[in-house]
Amino acid sequence: MYLMLGITDDAHISNLLKSKLTGYRDFHTSMYTCAVEFDFMEKETPVRYMKTLLLPVVLAVFVAIVVKVFQHILHCKNVAGRQRDPNHGEMAYHAIQLIFFASLAILIMRLKLFLTPHMCIMASLICSKQLFGWVFHKIPHRAFALAILAMMAGEGITNLQKEQSIVGEFRNIPQEELLLWIKENTKQDAVFAGTMPTMASVKLSTLRPIVNHPHYEDAGLRAKTKIVYSMYSRKPAKEVKTKLLKMGVNYYILEESWCLRKPKPGCSMPEIWDIEDVANAGKVPLCTLMSRDSRPYFRTVFDNYVYKVLEVAKE
Repeated sequence: MYLMLGITDDAHISNLLKSKLTGYRDFHTSMYTCAVEFDFMEKETPVRYMKTLLLPVVLAVFVAIVVKVFQHILHCKNVAGRQRDPNHGEMAYHAIQLIFFASLAILIMRLKLFLTPHMCIMASLICSKQLFGWVFHKIPHRAFALAILAMMAGEGITNLQKEQSIVGEFRNIPQEELLLWIKENTKQDAVFAGTMPTMASVKLSTLRPIVNHPHYEDAGLRAKTKIVYSMYSRKPAKEVKTKLLKMGVNYYILEESWCLRKPKPGCSMPEIWDIEDVANAGKVPLCTLMSRDSRPYFRTVFDNYVYKVLEVAKE
């Protein structure tokens, strides 16, 4: 669909959904699915929805909407010429949207950022006289609404207090050393490449040009990042160096932790590369070789226990 419309930036979404429903994997889908944010919804999320009573209230509203819409449809069929109530259409739309948002959030945990606000909107309909008028015949409307809010607020206040109690200070000494070294020892127009999070810091703190950054949804940046991340593949150093030079890279920031880390099976960077680079599978990862000795295609110009800056050899 995306290719037919000439849209390349979002073309990876179909592959991402395909990977969730089947065993399909490629480099880009693995970069997403190996991240916690793009994994399936964790069990703690519905538990938190239950504790705040958000999920039970939304389910009650959803069932009430379904019942009301079906009753309205049947009544319209039985009464010829009856004008349809637009409110039923709006409620049905929100109920259908809730199903789609819930499905997406279950498949991709990060997308609960759409689900949670929509659930809060749906929960407000617990006070609708149109849906729960039969309840208000027995319990005063305001008393019912206040009782629901009071029950939901208990866990909500606890969550707020927990968040407000978090007091801390962010320090990253190795990265501070790296950024200071870049500012003091490289030219203003020196071009850097490396992992997406680190590149964002380099651009923000040193104003040096970078070839890739965390906007992975852009098709052009995905292609560039894939070339940059070939340092964590098993490809020959000469091949990687040649591609970096074509992009105008002067310095590569190597992070050995990215070579070793494995958030879950099959998710280390060399394993992700093995999906598409079958010819080099089984070889020692290039990042491991660069950590030992970066010559002759690169020259180590800065090194601490987290970061290693490799100058790309011109010859």
